Amino acid sequence: MIKYHNNALYNSEFDDIYFNTYEPLAECEYAYSSALDGVNKSTIVVAEAGFGVGLNFFCTIAKFKSLNKKSLHYIAVEKYPFSKDELASIYEQFGLDSAIYKEFLDNYHIIPNSLLRINLGSNITIDIYFGDILEFLEECEFRADIWYLDGFAPSKNPQMWSEKFLSNLACYSYKDTIIRSFSCARVVRDRLSQNGFEVGKLKGYHKKREMLQAICIEPKSRIKKQIWFDSPVITKPKTILVVGAGISGLAIATLFKEAGFDVVVAEANDKAAQGASSNLAGICAPLITQPGVALGDMHMSSFLLSRQFYRQFGGNFVDFCGCDEYLINDKMLSKFNHDSKFFSISNDIYPKANIDLAMQIQPQNLCLALAKNLEIYYGYEYKSLKQLESCYEVNFSNLKTIKADVVIFANGNRARELFISEFNDPYMQLSSVRGQTTLVSKFINLNRPLSARGYITKAINGVQLVGASYARGDDDALPRSSDDDENIALVDEFLSNKKPNIIGSNVGFRGYSGDRFPIIGGIHNASEYMRIYSSLLWTKAKSTHQNPIYHPNILISAAHGSRGLSTGILGANMLLDMVLGRQICVKKSIINALNPSRFLIRKLKKGLVKSSS
Repeated sequence: MIKYHNNALYNSEFDDIYFNTYEPLAECEYAYSSALDGVNKSTIVVAEAGFGVGLNFFCTIAKFKSLNKKSLHYIAVEKYPFSKDELASIYEQFGLDSAIYKEFLDNYHIIPNSLLRINLGSNITIDIYFGDILEFLEECEFRADIWYLDGFAPSKNPQMWSEKFLSNLACYSYKDTIIRSFSCARVVRDRLSQNGFEVGKLKGYHKKREMLQAICIEPKSRIKKQIWFDSPVITKPKTILVVGAGISGLAIATLFKEAGFDVVVAEANDKAAQGASSNLAGICAPLITQPGVALGDMHMSSFLLSRQFYRQFGGNFVDFCGCDEYLINDKMLSKFNHDSKFFSISNDIYPKANIDLAMQIQPQNLCLALAKNLEIYYGYEYKSLKQLESCYEVNFSNLKTIKADVVIFANGNRARELFISEFNDPYMQLSSVRGQTTLVSKFINLNRPLSARGYITKAINGVQLVGASYARGDDDALPRSSDDDENIALVDEFLSNKKPNIIGSNVGFRGYSGDRFPIIGGIHNASEYMRIYSSLLWTKAKSTHQNPIYHPNILISAAHGSRGLSTGILGANMLLDMVLGRQICVKKSIINALNPSRFLIRKLKKGLVKSSS
C-alpha cells in the first residue's frame, strides 16, 4: 500500500522516505547517474541495490542517451517491490508519464525470488531481482562498472549494508568500478575500504552535506558453488550457424542478427517450420505452479520474455487475447490455489483460470515470416562437424559445408541422437513425442483459446485447431483418423452435441527431457566431465573443483516439449547472453536446471557413471 509522509513517498517497514520531493530527478542525476561520466566504455553495466520506484534507472537512461555509448545493462534488486498499479500511481503523482515509463510498466511483472528482464529498445536492458539482496548475489553473475547503493539508512536497513553484502561487492566489480551512495556512515566506509575499495566523500545535493564515492582497486573472484554448471566462455565470434528452422532456431537467429552478428540458418527440410512448429495455431501461456517451484519460475520467466519477443517480431501472427484454462481435476485446482497477478478464477462448467497475458500464435506462419529476413539454406541436413584452427566446418548430407565461429543446435527432437552419436553422452535423458492436431471448420465462438483435457483455438479464417495427442516414442509421421477422433473426444464437453467437420490433421514431433526442463546452454565435453568430476560422490559439497570443459563455441536449445512457443524464446535470449558474456536473463538456479550436463552430473553425484577409460 502506497504511503506518503509530508508529501514524500514513505516506507513504514523502514520508517524512511524513498526520495526527497525537492527535484527528485535532479538529485538522482547528481548523486548517481553522473557517475556514467567516469566510465570509458561503450557498453555500461550499472547495478543498483534498492530499486524502489526506479528513479535512478530512468535518470541513468537519460544520462546514457546523452553520451556516445553503445548499450546500457542495468541490474537491480528490490525486496519490497511496488506493484504495477502502485508504480503507475506514483509516476502519475510526480508527473512521470513519458513513453519510456509506460513501456517499462507494460512489461513490469513481479516474479518473487526471481529475475525479470525488460528490454527498452535495442540497447537498453534491465534485469530486476525481486528478493533478498544476498540471494540476488547468489543468483546473479556479472561485474558492474557502477554500483548504486540506494537502500534505506544503515540504522534502519542493516541487512543491505551488512558485512556479508559489502564484502562481496568486489566480486561483482571491475578495477575502477565506481560506487555511489547517499550514506557516508562509518560502518559502510569501513566495510568497503576493508574489501577492495578506496573510499572518499563528495559534496551532497541540496540539504545533504555529503555523499559517498568508492573506487574498486582490488576486484575479487567468486568462490563458485556447483562449478560444473558454470556457463561456457565464448570467444568473440562474428559468424553464427543455427541448425534448425523451427521457432526455437529462428528466434535464435533473429535475436543474434538483431545484435549485429552474421547469422546463417541450415534446415534439413525444404522450408521452415516443418517439425513441432508446423501447426496453424497454438497457445502460449505460462505453466502455473505453486509459488517457489523451480519449473514454474522457469516457465514464468520464459513466458514474459516471449511476450516481449512476440510484441517486437510477431506481427499479425500473434494475438494477445489471453486464454482460459479449465481446472478439470483436483491436481489442476491445487496448482492454482494461491493468489497471483497472473490469473483470476471464475466458474463455468469447471472452475476456470483466466490468464489474460496469454497469447494465441500461428507458429508456422510466424516462422515463415521470420525466415524471410534471414539467410537460410534449405535441404541441409546436419551430418557432422570438424573444429578447424579458428572456426568450425559443419558438414551436411547434401555434401555441402558451412563454416562458422559458433554453432547452435536447435534441431528439435533430433537432439538425442546428436548427444549419442556426436557428443558421446549416454546419460542424456531425451525422448521424442509424437503429437497430432486436428483442424476443423469453426464450431464454437471463442474470444480466446481454451484448454481443458484438450485445447481449442480461436478460429483463423474459419478454421479451428483441436489438440493434441501425445505418443512417446511413436515415429509414425502420417496422420491417423483415430488420433483425430481422440482429439475431438478430449473436448467433448464443449461440442454441444455437435460433431465438428474435420478438414485436416498435422503431425509434429517434440523433444522432451527426463525432468521436463528444456536443454539450453553450452554442450559439455562428456568424457572430460567423467574424468574431472569422477569423485563427485564424495566431493560434491567441496568448492575446489576444476572449471567445466565444454566443446568450444557449441551451444544448444532443445527439448522444449509442448511449451516451445515460450521456452524456445528463453533459449534464444539465454544463448545470446552467453555469447555476449553478460548477465543471463534468468537466475542462476534456473540456468543450472537447464544445463545440458545435468543428467550426467546427477549420475556422477550418485557414483553411477562407468569409467570412460
